[in-house]
Parts: sequence; structure tokens; C-alpha cells
Amino acid sequence: MQLDPLTRLPEIERDWMNAWIAKDRAAFEEILDDEFLLSSARGVLVRKPEWLAGAMSVFSCQEFEWKAILVRPFQHVALVHSTIRQVASVAGQDWSGVFMLTDAWVLRGDRWKVVSRHGTGPLPDAVA
Repeated sequence: MQLDPLTRLPEIERDWMNAWIAKDRAAFEEILDDEFLLSSARGVLVRKPEWLAGAMSVFSCQEFEWKAILVRPFQHVALVHSTIRQVASVAGQDWSGVFMLTDAWVLRGDRWKVVSRHGTGPLPDAVA
């Protein structure tokens, strides 16, 4: 298995967001660490069980596009900074727009697992 974070993490990031669109719980379980915590762009902390429940129900994503991605490896940890555009909603409320994301990944044995995501946005049109 390819473990180089510079090539592997962008692949897993894409797999994760494709799983969100498809509502693929098995993929989520492979990607999210048990310690996963989302710092939502809406100001809410969401742990893995709550994120999974939402992703399988009220979190809906129709489109997800990577605008930029930067991987910063630090031995068994890596940070992934990205700018994305999404068409999404939560419980019927529009969450579409351009966002900045920072994901923290750890190498657990022979697998990269995401332990944290922080989202900022939607960004103003002038920035996006």
C-alpha cells in the first residue's frame, strides 16, 4: 500500500468526499479515526458518531470540487490544507459555497486516518 502522504492523502481526501456524496458508511469507517472531531464552519464541534449519523442522513452533498490542496507531512502526522467548492445542505439548509479546510491525519499502522477537520466558510465571493 502506498503510504507517501504527498500522494496518498489527496487520494483519500477525494475518497472521503466521494463517500459523502454516495453515503458510503463503510468508506467513512475506513477513513475516519475513532478520535475524529470536526470543527464545523458553523461553530459546532462534531465527534465521529455524530458526524457519521449526519452524513448518513441530514448532511447531503451533491457536488464537491477541489480548488487547491497542500499536504504538509511531519513523520507520522500530516496536515492537509485545501480550498473546495461544494453544493451541499444540512437538514434542508443550504451549505453551498467555497470553503477552506484543514485536516489532520495520523499514520495508524499501515493506514492514514483523519483525526480532525476544521472548516472555514463559505468564503466571500471576492475571495473565492
